[in-house]
Amino acid sequence: MPIRTYTFDRALAGTYLDLCRELYRDDTNWIPPARKHLLEQFSPGFGFHRQAGNAHRHFLATARGKPVGHVSAIVNSHLRDRDGTAVGAIGFFECVDEPGIAAELLRSACDWLRTEHGLRRIWGPVQFDVWHGYRLMTRGFETATFLGEPYNKSYYPAQFMASGFAVRKRWFSLDVEGTAALRRLMQPMERDHAQALEDGFRIDPMDIRSPALVQALHAALEDSYRDFLGITRIDLAEFREIFAGYARGLDPRFALTAWSPTGELGGFIVAYPDYARALQALRSHRSPLALLRFWLRARSVERVVGFMVGITHQESARGRHLGRALTYRCIRSVMEAGFKSMLFALLAEDSRARLFFEGGQFEPRKEYALYEINLD
Repeated sequence: MPIRTYTFDRALAGTYLDLCRELYRDDTNWIPPARKHLLEQFSPGFGFHRQAGNAHRHFLATARGKPVGHVSAIVNSHLRDRDGTAVGAIGFFECVDEPGIAAELLRSACDWLRTEHGLRRIWGPVQFDVWHGYRLMTRGFETATFLGEPYNKSYYPAQFMASGFAVRKRWFSLDVEGTAALRRLMQPMERDHAQALEDGFRIDPMDIRSPALVQALHAALEDSYRDFLGITRIDLAEFREIFAGYARGLDPRFALTAWSPTGELGGFIVAYPDYARALQALRSHRSPLALLRFWLRARSVERVVGFMVGITHQESARGRHLGRALTYRCIRSVMEAGFKSMLFALLAEDSRARLFFEGGQFEPRKEYALYEINLD
């Protein structure tokens, strides 16, 4: 089984995309990546590749002239574990259901990270950093995907485990269906919302067109997530690029900011209508017909995805329960807009947000994991 390695090669990057399409061709849950965007990530002009100390190597396996597997070994000079250890990353992993092919690809990527860069602790999958995509789905393949969700073939976790990787951390997503369930979830947070308003906080729709808001959001997000496993700093320009990818799907009724009496951004919540099925209708194209399919599907959206909540360390230390206040306002807005279902996405196993759903009333149906291997 030949394995070709490359750094920047548009034709081979296109072959990787061909492999993706073949693997997920009959999978109704797969949301195809925008071909243009992914090819930009594989080109020298992408921001990650311009940063000092970063490096990468792609590995493409073929059999009988056809692609059967792909993985990328990634050196992010800022990626550190909580104990300060430098961590290598592997990402853009796709493979046919052949354990031997997966093992050879993963071994090749890990060997390159160890021999060429001295990295012995490796996480995967990570696409450059946690900002651009990471984790494997491990449970919930039968349920509908949402925008921003890790998605992969169901046998990938077993391929990672067979190659010596172990779960480093898990995340969960769960649905809250029906107005009665949403009211039951939000009711304990109503007092926190009232108290935030009494304390002088202002909860506003997120003005995605405001450069000042995006700058404040960048600072608040970095601060609130600075203890998050694997987080790396990104400059404002790169954040604007990432944010722009989500901003087009945001509804200001459900994407909210909380401003302190002194005018500081103390917290935010990001939720958006679940346009996953509409995006699938695009089929990675932007032709007039594809856009028409998108808007026809978008009109039938039935649920909202609660994607992210962030509270600055300063506000967290004050113990005002600002996250609960924002969550209450968001759920209330979702219900006022006529939606009867919310999916609360990617809750870390050690997240305080999971406390909202304890007690057996809401059970997660989806699970994800970040994997780690420590090489000798």
